[in-house]
Amino acid sequence: MESLLGNILESGFDWLIDPAKRTYILYWLTSLFIVFGWASFRWSKRKQYLLQLSHSSYWLNPSTYQDYFLVIFNRVIFYTIGISWLIITLDISLTTLGFLRKFGETTQEPLFDGWVIVLYSLSVFLFDDFSRFALHKAMHKFNFLWRIHQVHHSATTLTPITALRVHPLESLLYQIRGALVYGISAGTGFFLFGYQVNQLEIWGVIATSFLFNVFGANIRHSQVPLHYGGLEKWLISPSMHQAHHGLKTMQKNFGSILSIWDRIGGSWRSGKLPYELPKTDHPLGRQLLLKPISWK
Repeated sequence: MESLLGNILESGFDWLIDPAKRTYILYWLTSLFIVFGWASFRWSKRKQYLLQLSHSSYWLNPSTYQDYFLVIFNRVIFYTIGISWLIITLDISLTTLGFLRKFGETTQEPLFDGWVIVLYSLSVFLFDDFSRFALHKAMHKFNFLWRIHQVHHSATTLTPITALRVHPLESLLYQIRGALVYGISAGTGFFLFGYQVNQLEIWGVIATSFLFNVFGANIRHSQVPLHYGGLEKWLISPSMHQAHHGLKTMQKNFGSILSIWDRIGGSWRSGKLPYELPKTDHPLGRQLLLKPISWK
C-alpha cells in the first residue's frame, strides 16, 4: 500500500522532473530568463510582471487551487488505469507498417543521411502540430467536446501549471492523438526508410519539442504579454495563446506552435491586441461533471 501511494505521489510530480513535460523545472528557469531579458528593455513598464511572480496571491488563489488539484487528480486516475501509451503507439506503428506492406516491400538498404532526417522530422512535426490544432478547434466547435475543454478555459489566473489544467477526458483525447500521430509516423518511417527511423525521431522530432519547451513555452500560460511581432504570422506567441483564453477571443489562435493553420482557417489574431480573462471561478465539481458554465 505504501509502495502504491509512493508511486502515485511520484507520478503526481512527474510534470516537474520529467524533461519530456513542458513544465519541467529547467523549462521554468529558461522561461524566467527570457522574461527577465524581455523586461529589461522597458524595465519601468514591464517590471510589474516580474514582481507579480513573487506575490503569493498569484500562485495561491481559487483558480490555481483548481490547477493543483487537477494535476494530481489526473495522474492518480491514469496511474490507476495503468494505460501503456508506449505499447499502444508501438501497436499502431506495426499496424501501419503491415498495411503499407500490402503495397510494396519495406526498405532494406540503409537510407540515413541529412536529407532523410530533415524530411522525416519536418513531416512528423507538421503532422503533430496540425493534429493538435485540429483537435483543439474541434473541442471549441462541438458542444460535448467543449464541455470537456471548458475546464481549461475556466482559469481566471494563468500560470505555467495551467497548461495541465485539463479534464481527464481531454487528457485521454490528447494521449490518443499522440499515439496515433507517432504510431502512424513511425510505421510509415519504418516502411520508407528502414528501422533506423528511431534515430531520426531522436534527433529530429524530440529536438523540435525540446527547443519549443526551452525557449519559453511556459510563458504561454502566464500573464506576461510577450509577442513576436511579424513572426506571429508563422509562430504562436505567448500573448497570442493568452488571448485565446480571453472571454471574447476564445475562437482565435487554436494553434500550438505554428500559426499558419489559424491563418488558413481564418482564426488568426495578433498578440498585440487586448483581451480579458474570465473573472468568475466556477465550482470544479460542476466542471468535471461536464455541466455548462456561464461565460459572462
